[in-house]
Amino acid sequence: MTVTWRSAVSYALIVAIGSWLTGAVVDLAWSVAADNVGSWVSFWAANPVSYVFLAVTTLALTLTRRFTAPMPVWRLPLLDGGVYLLVLLLWGGLSAWRDGAAVPVDDAFVTAGFALLTLQLPSAWLLILWRARHLRVVLRQDDDGTTAARVAGQ
Repeated sequence: MTVTWRSAVSYALIVAIGSWLTGAVVDLAWSVAADNVGSWVSFWAANPVSYVFLAVTTLALTLTRRFTAPMPVWRLPLLDGGVYLLVLLLWGGLSAWRDGAAVPVDDAFVTAGFALLTLQLPSAWLLILWRARHLRVVLRQDDDGTTAARVAGQ
């Protein structure tokens, strides 16, 4: 059995964009409270690297869902949450390296801590858990063709 492409892509888009928007909105609220909206704009809205993060996260989650075997719903946040965190760490480290940081690994983990504080990571985990119940799988094709089945929280 495998997850359909359409289901994997919609799953990845909802998780990536939903969690990114949650982080952006929470950080905007903090920026407004601190009267420092300019830093929010430069980090979230005007930063082209943040859009690269969205594209890479969507691609990584799509490929993970498509090419791993269907598993129980409780295991998906472990695997896909780990993939999301890995992309976040790589994105933070590569962004810091591009900006000339002395130790990009430190900045990568600061980015992950920031994602926890802005609720980006927790919202990703919750969205993964929610969307996992709506994934559609297809039995591998045999001589008779394919048979579609709906995964209902194995």
